[in-house]
Amino acid sequence: MTSGRSGHVGPGASPGSPAPSEAANRAYRRAWWSLALYPVTFAAAFVIGEGIFTALANDAVATELQQRLAAVIPALLVFSIPGILSVIQGRKAVRLGRKEGSVPTMIGAGIAVGFVLLNVAAYLFGQPAA
Repeated sequence: MTSGRSGHVGPGASPGSPAPSEAANRAYRRAWWSLALYPVTFAAAFVIGEGIFTALANDAVATELQQRLAAVIPALLVFSIPGILSVIQGRKAVRLGRKEGSVPTMIGAGIAVGFVLLNVAAYLFGQPAA
């Protein structure tokens, strides 16, 4: 942002470009703040996944894979909420003129995708040989 007479250029603006709007700055801050939800959603995902798996563990009708999927899918979706929020708000910040909005977008999406891939790999490669 450019401040009146001093010509000072704040974060998000280069000397030759117009200052980002307040809406762009707000979306940028929200993108970063959404990442702070990861510890909360991690705990919630753990409780949800374990709770559903425990509830279905004695179900003789469903296979083990069905039980695992029924527990894992909601848990991974809950965990991914901060990443989804950071992508939405980061892209909005970029669209409104705050180029740095792509940083929390990449971090949030990277954490969510990495966690999902880590869980898939743990399931695929953690299976004992039959």
